[in-house]
Amino acid sequence: MPKYRNSLNVDPDDKDPRISRRSFLALMGVGACLVGAGHMFGASILGFLYPNAMKVPPSVFSIGRPEEVLSKDGKIFDPKQKVFVETNAGKVRVQTAVCTHLGCTVNLAETGYACPCHGSTYDRYGRVTGGPAPSDLVFFKVFRGASGDLLVDKAKSSLDWKSAWYTPTT
Repeated sequence: MPKYRNSLNVDPDDKDPRISRRSFLALMGVGACLVGAGHMFGASILGFLYPNAMKVPPSVFSIGRPEEVLSKDGKIFDPKQKVFVETNAGKVRVQTAVCTHLGCTVNLAETGYACPCHGSTYDRYGRVTGGPAPSDLVFFKVFRGASGDLLVDKAKSSLDWKSAWYTPTT
């Protein structure tokens, strides 16, 4: 058994070229931290290079040709736009299907609308009748586009259910 720990390593200059286990593990830990920091820095640089555009549908969308839309009376749910399209006697209006409480999609009920998430209820005109919803469901502006289609503008809304009706002129 040697008297000193590294006495088997004979070096004439008394400098041990080998690295100790503790130094090796310390260097590996520092190296791993540097590699991780480099990846985080690279990912943040790539995040700045990628465009930060939101994939939001346009606020104006088509509900179809007037003769198609007005061919039947009643309410139709459009799941893509989350709206109810209501037609009655040659008039059309569009109402949101998004609950004003937390943004759930409301369902048609016998008395109007009902939110399945937290129990908000609305009458057939979208006025709050119960639950945690803070405000009424809005109606969107309907107009005829240049192509002849009926268009809906979600950026223009109204709470007046009487003036929300649009009558297309032929």
